[in-house]
Amino acid sequence: MRQEFDGAKSVVVAISVDTPEDNRDFRRKWGITVPLLSDPNLAVISAYGLAMEGKDIAVPATFVIDGQQTITWQYISDTQMDRPDADEILKQAGESVH
Repeated sequence: MRQEFDGAKSVVVAISVDTPEDNRDFRRKWGITVPLLSDPNLAVISAYGLAMEGKDIAVPATFVIDGQQTITWQYISDTQMDRPDADEILKQAGESVH
């Protein structure tokens, strides 16, 4: 997946409520190569309106943000397992998979 985004000159970043140490362990366990940022106080998550009501976790969401820092596409998930695939994200970013 990373090569597809690198070829499209895109950057993928994930944000989690978990601690930096937990995120590091998660990345190692699952072989995740994208940066996984930590937001344990839900500051960024809340700023995007993604704090799950009554829980200290985020609603899964995906954003495409352009060079002017404008959100050009968003996908707010209904469940923890509901996520768009890489092809859809690349399509929405205006890029094609090589």
